[in-house]
Amino acid sequence: MGREAELAQVARCRAEAARGEPWVMTVEGEAGIGKTALVRHALAGGGDGLGVCWASCDPAEQDLPYGVVDQLLRRLPVDTAGAKDLVRSLTPAASPLAVGGGLLEVLAAATDTGPLALVIDDVPWADEQSTSVLGFMQRRLYCEPLLLVLTARTNTAGPAGGAAEGEVGGRGWQERVLRGAVRVEQVQLTGLTGAETRQLAAGHGAARLGPAAVARLQEATAGHPLHLHSLLAQVTPAQLADLSHPLPVPASLDAVIRHTLNRLPADARGLVEALAVLDRPAPLATITALAGMDDASTALGPALECGLVQWRPDDPTTPLRLHHALQRDAIYRALPPGQRQTLHARAAGLVSVDEAWAHRVAATTSTDPQLSGELAAEAEHLADGGRLGRAATLLLWAAGLALTRDQHEHQLLTAATHLLQLGQATARLAPLQGRLQACAPSPRRDTVLGFLAAQRGDLRTAQDLLTCALTTAPDADTTVLAAMSLATVHLYRCDGPQVVRLLRPLLDQLPPDTPTARLIRGLLALGAIFSDGPAAALAVIDEACLPDRAPQVTALDSQLLLYRGSCHVLAGRLQAGNEDLTTYPVRQHTDADLRITPVDHYMLAWARYLGGRWQDALIGADQAVVVADTTAQPEGLVFAHVIAAMVHAQRGDHGRARAHLTEARRSVPLFPEFNAILPVLGEAVLEQARGNRAGMARALAPLDPASPGMTRAMVLVWAPLLVDAHTSTDPARPATLQDLERAQQAMDTFDQLTNPDPGTTVPALACTSHWLHARLARAHRDTAMARTHYQRALDTPALEGDDIPLHRAFAHRDLAHLLMATGQAGDRRDAATHLHHAHQLFTRLGATPHTEHTTADLTNLGTTPPAVPGQDRAQGLTEREHAVAHLAAEGHTNQEIAQELYVSPKTVEYHLGHVYTKLQLTSRRQLRTALQSAPA
Repeated sequence: MGREAELAQVARCRAEAARGEPWVMTVEGEAGIGKTALVRHALAGGGDGLGVCWASCDPAEQDLPYGVVDQLLRRLPVDTAGAKDLVRSLTPAASPLAVGGGLLEVLAAATDTGPLALVIDDVPWADEQSTSVLGFMQRRLYCEPLLLVLTARTNTAGPAGGAAEGEVGGRGWQERVLRGAVRVEQVQLTGLTGAETRQLAAGHGAARLGPAAVARLQEATAGHPLHLHSLLAQVTPAQLADLSHPLPVPASLDAVIRHTLNRLPADARGLVEALAVLDRPAPLATITALAGMDDASTALGPALECGLVQWRPDDPTTPLRLHHALQRDAIYRALPPGQRQTLHARAAGLVSVDEAWAHRVAATTSTDPQLSGELAAEAEHLADGGRLGRAATLLLWAAGLALTRDQHEHQLLTAATHLLQLGQATARLAPLQGRLQACAPSPRRDTVLGFLAAQRGDLRTAQDLLTCALTTAPDADTTVLAAMSLATVHLYRCDGPQVVRLLRPLLDQLPPDTPTARLIRGLLALGAIFSDGPAAALAVIDEACLPDRAPQVTALDSQLLLYRGSCHVLAGRLQAGNEDLTTYPVRQHTDADLRITPVDHYMLAWARYLGGRWQDALIGADQAVVVADTTAQPEGLVFAHVIAAMVHAQRGDHGRARAHLTEARRSVPLFPEFNAILPVLGEAVLEQARGNRAGMARALAPLDPASPGMTRAMVLVWAPLLVDAHTSTDPARPATLQDLERAQQAMDTFDQLTNPDPGTTVPALACTSHWLHARLARAHRDTAMARTHYQRALDTPALEGDDIPLHRAFAHRDLAHLLMATGQAGDRRDAATHLHHAHQLFTRLGATPHTEHTTADLTNLGTTPPAVPGQDRAQGLTEREHAVAHLAAEGHTNQEIAQELYVSPKTVEYHLGHVYTKLQLTSRRQLRTALQSAPA
């Protein structure tokens, strides 16, 4: 009845989705308000060939990893390419990124024959892995004819009857699923209007109700459709119209349903109550057995007529179900406790072993140490198999049945530890915080509470709790867990010495070839970066004696590639870092135990930014954002957005650069010591691209070159900016003594990075080092020394993968400026030569502002800059089209591009079509030719 405005919302989104503009719709309202009915009606028919695929979420299945994704895949057409293989891959250890990428590909295939709607009913109760996949998927939809519809209850607690503690509910799902969505339409359902209430009453035979009677009916039910249906089924039209007497049915929905139950024959009521206890569709034979009947044929008729029960007579098993979950909850609440427990005990023998646990728990009337022990044993078995979420649920039930406080707290804390180990399960941990705090003080309790405090950014509380836990830990396992958690807190604070103090003794005691030892070594290396710099961090990794070449590193040591690659990049060893960090994600596809993290993506993006592969850097930054969002690791967002801001700034797109810096600053407050320096560097690069050294100096003013922590780790990035900012050669605004002192301090720090050991140099940093020394010498007015360093910078070989071309271009440009200042004819000719080299490098990089400045310098010398073929061809492409065109020009297939960009092959094909149209091309060969000289 009614809902015209809401139906129009769905129809508009449906039509646009059918045209290849995917939409996400949310339909929210209290239970029984008509969300599912609205969606079913709106998606039926239509003439556009829309396929509809439903999945329903249930708190009882929240421990089933990828349960919702599994439902969707199994309800797609049976011949959908890739669906069966993806179903087989849905193990607890599967990565949400891998599953999300696979789901995009499957859905692209499913929409080849027409548009598709995916409906997720009661999405707040989706399992956490599926929630991550849904969030990943909706952010990567671009041109698929797909409509994603999510229904959610509002103003509701969990269902009655023993919902598992620690469940995910409420509105937190919106942040997890909808973050970053481009096209979102929200539908909010409320009660029916007076006119709609009149229409509904007419459908029940009360067509002649007056306005006052309709108003009374609506007031009694608040226009709630399920309440209206239930009441109208019990009241005659005459009773509705008689205003001289109150309605003979109580006003609340629970009371109406109890009234309905009381009017049923005993055997029909028993059938309905059995359905409420079983809480899922079931064959008539199962329900008959549960109700304790020999024959339910006489009971079925009244149960169906009362409007509470639905059935499928066309199915040989004649499955039954209650009409609505709200009715089920009311029926369940109406059951006397003794009868409820009897039915649960009987149900435990009629369902699967896994389902039986919930019924056995619900059947208990007091503590039950035997059942508690059985639950704990089953939980241990599940945990050994990797099903930590389900193990945690069983342990929470076991804790409620434990005989002693010690047993209760042991099982509760073990459950919390499993959730902690899941990494993404903090949403289930948070509701347990009150119970955890009520436990007697213990190292394990303090470890879990410390972890929770760290996740919400309360590092002081986390440090106090974890320090106490470590001090009093009674066993090695607790000691290791507390020490690693505390070390992570110190990493967030960039306190390297404390990380080293905590982890070095552990690493020396543990067997070296265990996963825990490898993780500790990686964390220890990060601590060494913050305390002593990248060279010290690499020394920690080198203790593991890994082969130099990443492909030769054993599978067991793959995790260390992430840490070694990051350290290589920060040390300026760009080629080695590239190799490690490109090998690591490849191995993630075959090794489910490798941690999914944004670190490898944003560190590889740093390396590519420095190495002049700016389009690849943007791709890596975008990947890091996707991973950080999908895996709930927000600390990776600042790095990713700052790298993207740097690329856009150097390209002259200041609007996009500013937008990324704004996004970066939003995440800084979570871990300020870890993140605060990064937007400072992004701002300095933005001013550098503008040619504003005074602006660079202002941006870098908060940076203390002598401070440890992130400043020690990021020397490669900030030191060249700081020297550049404080060595002005403008006669009208010369460097001050304070400028020179600050530049020299940065130079000394950078020299330690360039020459980490006596007699050694880092190839990629040699050119940069001489360029910076030349700038410093010229600021001191030592022209001869400046010319010497400039020449040494340019004599340094530009090794493939181990060079920073932007700094080499700066060296050419600055040497040209020095030669131009002499006024001698020969020097001016040499200046023009260096400006041509700088112009060529800037153009290849796509460093538009620097190219324009160099063009102006050449014009002042009376020289025309050389034209670079293809440099303007890609100017009109969007950011996504740039990425697709770039990878296509490098020879990647659509499938490979889709995997690299976390999109579907259909999206790749769509963007390539736009690229060909805009560039007036017809083939990849032409695309490669058009872009081979375009910006990197």
